[in-house]
Amino acid sequence: MRSLSIILLLLTIFGCANSPSGAIEYNTTVYYIDGKFHEEIPEEYIFKTWGYRITDALGTEHTYKNKVEIPHQRTETKFCTIHKGWENIKAMWAPNDNGYWYYVSRNKRF
Repeated sequence: MRSLSIILLLLTIFGCANSPSGAIEYNTTVYYIDGKFHEEIPEEYIFKTWGYRITDALGTEHTYKNKVEIPHQRTETKFCTIHKGWENIKAMWAPNDNGYWYYVSRNKRF
């Protein structure tokens, strides 16, 4: 009887988990895609599911079903498959990066 009370006392003092919150915490993000575990979502899967991906000048990612080929200082309106709405995309030539910077804003249809 005494040993049972000691075990119960130890369980209440130390608890079952070692985390600061007292609960079991899972801090890992792993994606299970096509029968394999991945640390990040593979680029082929992103392309197949959401389409072509661009990152705007502020660092936000956008994906579109068609490839974005906009000349310097031109604007196109495309449907973003991540944000599920119409967006205006303006391309600006970035000589330091040898590519384009994209400025994306919501269209009035959104």
